[in-house]
Formats: sequence, structure tokens, C-alpha cells
Amino acid sequence: MMKKLWVWLLFLVGVNVVWLLIDKTPPAWDQSAHIRSVILASQGGKFIELVRSFGGYPPLIYFIGGVWMNVFGVMTITLLNSVFLILAVIGVYFLGGLLPAILFSLFPVVYDISRSFLLDLPLMVFVIWGLLFWIRGKDNWLWLMLILASLTKLNGFLYFVPIFLFLLWENRKDVDFWLRMVMGGLVYLVCVGWWWGVNFQNIYQYLTGLAGTGEALTDPMNLMSWVTWIHYFRLFFLHQVGPIVAILAVVSWFGIERNEKNKRLIFWTIATYVIFTIIRNKDFRFTMPLLPVVALWLGDWLLKIKYKWVAYIFIVYLFFNFVENSFGWPFRKPVQMVTPTFLVGDIDWVNFTDYPVRSASRVVWPTEKIAEKMVELEIGKVLVLVNTAEINDNNLKMYREMLVEQGDSVLEMHSVYVPNFNDWQNFEAVLVGGKNFEPAPFYATNLEYLKQTRDFIWQNPERFEKIREYYLPSGESVYLMRVR
Repeated sequence: MMKKLWVWLLFLVGVNVVWLLIDKTPPAWDQSAHIRSVILASQGGKFIELVRSFGGYPPLIYFIGGVWMNVFGVMTITLLNSVFLILAVIGVYFLGGLLPAILFSLFPVVYDISRSFLLDLPLMVFVIWGLLFWIRGKDNWLWLMLILASLTKLNGFLYFVPIFLFLLWENRKDVDFWLRMVMGGLVYLVCVGWWWGVNFQNIYQYLTGLAGTGEALTDPMNLMSWVTWIHYFRLFFLHQVGPIVAILAVVSWFGIERNEKNKRLIFWTIATYVIFTIIRNKDFRFTMPLLPVVALWLGDWLLKIKYKWVAYIFIVYLFFNFVENSFGWPFRKPVQMVTPTFLVGDIDWVNFTDYPVRSASRVVWPTEKIAEKMVELEIGKVLVLVNTAEINDNNLKMYREMLVEQGDSVLEMHSVYVPNFNDWQNFEAVLVGGKNFEPAPFYATNLEYLKQTRDFIWQNPERFEKIREYYLPSGESVYLMRVR
């Protein structure tokens, strides 16, 4: 079995390498911010100052990425997530066998995220192995996974809360267990407590808001509404795995054996779902660590069903989706077959678009050229009013870090929600779209404010001098302008 698993892993990594060689799309918002942090980590500096420059994120993956970057170069950093994909698939293999491991790697959001430099896949690795050590009764290794998860993402420890609640209840009368918990807690405080101290404000804000204070335009806003409570199921059903996989996963849940392992996993799945429904910020990446358990139950059900041809057809279906979503072959995207429903919205029974899985694209965006021009002109501060996945203040900052040696430039980039952005004396230049250019709603805390600022620039041309116009693949333009 292990030989078959390694063949499959080599195939997955090979596909990722090919995909990354073909794709020319600039990293999006979060990906760019994480890559920039890795660049800073690779350059070194005072530890606490460096950690504070990471934007409230824990430092573990940044330092691992910094080592990787110094060995293999900045252009290979995204391949690091393929290493974490290998570790995740191996963890699922030890949890449930070869079939669940293959199914897990063929879930759309899993192979998509393995091609982006995001922290969610490394975090999922530590959660998977944490579940494995929990089921096998390896408490010491469980604490290690908790520490690594906590140093990967701010919410990393939340996935372990149900595990430790279960252990505390199960061993409530075991004095030796409580002593081990105290010792483990002290080690945790030594390893992670310093980071909680440095970033206390970010952690406090994250944990003290309920669903009613989530991001406008993207998160359910009312904890007492049923829409909030089915939100993550909708994301699972519509985007994470798609409706066909989701329906079979629900069917498989009723057919799994209620043994000790599955009882633990059922408790963990429900408790984790509730926790992430309650906290304010939501994203389908936050419930991705539930997918290994879904693959486990789905694989177990497929192995037990009477009609094996169903399992074979299902795997062929997933593999076809894998190829089509990754490369837009044999059909050119977009291809959709949609059924509108009241409960979960539009169901894409066939969904070959670039959401949630983006195909490799040879289309070149001018993002790096824009950053090069900013560095060339040694502009001190730039107000970025363009907010798209391909061009935004995060990836411009990332390219800036790639283009200059440490300390060689004072270039700064600010997005529209920086205080006092109306004071034009604070900025030397602006990057703005055309009069009708529509920014993406994500990562812009006040979309209307951004549009009003764009309109102000075009209504007052005497205050700005156009440096250069950049043409986008969409046919639109963005403009770099000097503030007069």
C-alpha cells in the first residue's frame, strides 16, 4: 500500500510543479502577504521586531519558508505547500488507509490550496496528525501538534479545544493524566505564551467577537439566524467539495460504523463546526481541517457498499474534475450546470470555473511592472486604490521586497482604509483604476469610500500627474499618478 501511496504523491507533486510553471497569475491578497513575510524572515533581523512585522500571524511557517527560500530561492516558495500536501495525505493514510488519502487529495479545495502559499494547508497537517495521535493515545505528540498549530495560525489552537475537552472528561478521575496535562500546559506556555503576549491585542479582538461582527458582504451577520448556522455547510456543499461529493459524504455518515474512533471524530467534527460558526470571521478555509474526516468516512463507505462500480465511477469523476479544474482541459472554462434552490442557493452540479479551483493561466498581469516603476522612481508613499486579486497593495509590497535589497528603498504602499488618506500631502503617488473600474469587495473595509476616492481623482485631474497607464488582460486600465 505504501508504494502505491508514494506513486500517488509523486503524481500530485508533479502536477503541482507543471501547474506552477504554467501559471503567470500574481499571488492574491493573503498569499502575497505571506510570501512577503517569508522574504522578511529570510533576511533576518531582531526576532521580536520581525515577528511584529508579520501582521499578527504566528512565525513558524514564515521561518520555515525563510530557510526554504535561502536554499531554493524566492521563486520556489509556493512549492513548499506541496511538501505539506504530502504530509497531509500521509496523515490521512495512517488515519484511514489508501482510499481516503486519495479521496482527500482529490477534493477541489485541497489541491487548489496546495498551489498557493497559504497557511491553512500547514495548519491542516498539524490538525490531521493531532487527530491521529489523539486516536492512538499519544498525548505527548498531541501537545507537539497543538504547539505547531498555534504557531502557524492565530486560530490553530481552536481545532484542539474539542480534543482536550474530550480527554479531560474521559480522564476526569485519573490523577496521573491531570499531572501530564499540567506539565503539557507549562510546555505550551513556554513555546507559545510569548507569541500570545506579543500579539495579545489581535488575539483578543479575534476571540471576543461573535458571528454578528463578521466582515460585511462576506460573513453571516446574525448568530441567531439559521443562515449563520448552515453557512459552513453551504460552503462545504457548494464550494469545498461540490454537491455530488457532499451528498455522498452525508450518505456515508449514516453508514459508518459507530466504533470508538468514529465516535471521537463525530464529536470533534460537530464541536469544531460549532466553534467556527460562533466566532466572527468566516472563510471556507477555516473548516478545511474537517475534510480529512469526511474522506475517512466516505472511503470507508465506498469500500463496504455492495456495488463496487459506484466507487470506481466516483473516483473517475473526481479525477476528471481534478484535470479539468486544474488545466481547463478537455473543456475550456467556464462550463456550468446550475440549479437554483431556496435553502443553499445556486447548486453547481457541473462547476468548471475558476472558483473555487483556479486553472493555470499564461496571462501576464502588469503587477510586477507597476512595482518596478514605483521602485525606479523611488516614490516614498503610494495610495493603492486598485483592489483585485491580481493587483492590490499586498502583492505590490511583495514584489517590492523581491526587487530591492533590504533597506534600499523607503517605498510604502497604503490601501484606501489607512487613516487620513484624504490628506494628499501624505502621499507622493496613487494607483487608481479608470472611472468605471470596479474593485473587489474582499479586503476593502469600506468599498463605497474606495469608489468615492477613485471618483475624486478623476473629478480633480489638476491635482494629479499621470506617470504611466497599464493595460489589464480584462481590457481595463490602471494608472500610476503623482500627487501634485
